[in-house]
Amino acid sequence: MGLLILTLIILWGWAEVTAFIIIGGEIGGLLTFIGVFLTAVVGLWLLRRQAANVMANLRHQVTLGEAPLAAVAESVSLLIGGILMLIPGYVTDGVGLLLFVPGLRRIVGLAIMSRLLKNARFRTFAGTGTAGFHNAGQSAADNNRHSPEWSRQQRDDFTIIEGEVEEKADYPSQRLK
Repeated sequence: MGLLILTLIILWGWAEVTAFIIIGGEIGGLLTFIGVFLTAVVGLWLLRRQAANVMANLRHQVTLGEAPLAAVAESVSLLIGGILMLIPGYVTDGVGLLLFVPGLRRIVGLAIMSRLLKNARFRTFAGTGTAGFHNAGQSAADNNRHSPEWSRQQRDDFTIIEGEVEEKADYPSQRLK
């Protein structure tokens, strides 16, 4: 795995240098350098604008009682696309820009999320544990303990709140004499 990552980093560096040489030969070194900063500014602008749309979609899905999986997947893609746009280089800017395309960002985001949720270390870090996943070594009762129905029943059956109540009038004319 380490050799694969090292190979990808070397190929990425080679592609970035090649892109700089080709673009610099066509438009000049100064404009190539300015172009890197302009793509970072455009990336931040796109991230801010698209993130507002995704957050509105997320709120809408939550108010309807739906699982906001698509909106979360899109936000993951936007985050990665924004980070790629901030890294200097035309190749990373191109890949980052592709992650801002609405249909493509949902597909990539869902692929990233499914890959992360298969990773046991990520599930432990994110606090999802085994909720929603039935492991062969666990009984059905262990899995039901993590379901919303069980937690709602637990709250309704066993919650006792003790305290004192004092009623106060809202207006001075309503006070008891």
